Amino acid sequence: MARSRSIAVCLSWAAYFLGMGVLAKGDDLDLAYGRWRVESNGLGWPCRLIGLEVRESHRAGEAWLFGLERGDDGKPRRWGSSKIESRVDGPRASRWYAASWASGTTSTLVQVRPEAGGRLLAVVRERTADFGGEIIRQVLLAPVSSDESGDLPESRTGRAARLVSEGNASFRLEVSGVFAAGSDGGEARPVALPDGFATAAQPCWSPDGRSVAFAGFDGSGRDPLIRVASASGGPSIAVAAGSMPTWSADGSRIAYVASGRADYATDWSAPGRNDERIESIRLAGPDSGRPEVLARGIWPRWSPADGRLAFVGRADANWDIYVRSADGLALARLTDDPALDTQPTWAADGRSLVFLSDRGNRWDLYRVRFEPPGRAERLTDHVRREDHPSLSPDGRRVAFVDGRARPAGSILLLDLARGTARPFPEHPDGDRDPSWSPDGRSIAFVSRRPGPLLPPGGARP
Repeated sequence: MARSRSIAVCLSWAAYFLGMGVLAKGDDLDLAYGRWRVESNGLGWPCRLIGLEVRESHRAGEAWLFGLERGDDGKPRRWGSSKIESRVDGPRASRWYAASWASGTTSTLVQVRPEAGGRLLAVVRERTADFGGEIIRQVLLAPVSSDESGDLPESRTGRAARLVSEGNASFRLEVSGVFAAGSDGGEARPVALPDGFATAAQPCWSPDGRSVAFAGFDGSGRDPLIRVASASGGPSIAVAAGSMPTWSADGSRIAYVASGRADYATDWSAPGRNDERIESIRLAGPDSGRPEVLARGIWPRWSPADGRLAFVGRADANWDIYVRSADGLALARLTDDPALDTQPTWAADGRSLVFLSDRGNRWDLYRVRFEPPGRAERLTDHVRREDHPSLSPDGRRVAFVDGRARPAGSILLLDLARGTARPFPEHPDGDRDPSWSPDGRSIAFVSRRPGPLLPPGGARP
């Protein structure tokens, strides 16, 4: 349990810059021919992939990626192979080489990025037709020297491919990362800057306050992965495919919203229209990293007091707040109103939830008690549009995004007793998606503010 509650994401720093970036032709990442073996697995989860090889193609300008697995004799054997796709859009920090192959009912996508010291960072994504969910593994691979190659045939050395942007024109794309600042003020510090993703969303603290999970979208905005980073800062590890992560009270699982359609078909800008499902993964144990379907709906939020899961579900074209019991055998409907009730956030004691609703033709915050269930209590009544609310652990304040500030973004802290609100942080810069830390001392949030130029470090563990 201690391992699952404290996820140490000790990864090396990569050099990149957060902010409004210009992607120009020639801003490329080079991939070399050669072989690599898996040096470490993200969170220590087992992975079928044990190595990669990049080889020359018989067609000019192409290269092939070979995935290796361990055979029955213990030696590396080919798992699958594919031409490497190297033409992409998006900022440098979010670009990946990609290769995919099918094996029976399972399709595999391998995304690769060159790292310092000749290493490769890879995200291995397996999707099975009879399940529909994705199993995600992030691994770091080290170069294999010629005397380690074993029975593998000799491969060519040199540059195999260059990852370049589509089109000839430069373009501008806003990128964002996860930051944290003291709830009573203080300078914002980076938690996760773009490292394999372009835009961050929906950060959520682990119960012990040591880690932050969030959704990291690619340059297209159509392919989010759930990522975990150390709360003290650093690159992130991809653990699942989806958005809107939430931690279980014991820190052993992360629930999230997974795509309800084929790859790149879900409209993540309008969640709820795509038959999304809520899945969870365990962070330790024999089934770690394997998705489990919990419910149909969006905006899952695990109770900080027990194993109940609140989420937004639809019945008879009506969106309301539901709560799934800890054992998954019972489902309670907490709201029943023609308006849209969404984005629930638990009180620390698990006895009530605050949620957003457009009752009265205006977005405001409401509170509903779980036991005994009763009529929703209105908390705000003003012209602001509260969005992405997060209730403080002491229940006295709500952090939310002022919807009127779009697209610039602005977070406000609302004192529920006084009805007063103040900006957070003092100098906003595209800030959104606030999340209180379990001890109430910090708030994590997404921002487009420029981050520091991170110093290069050693290898990822």
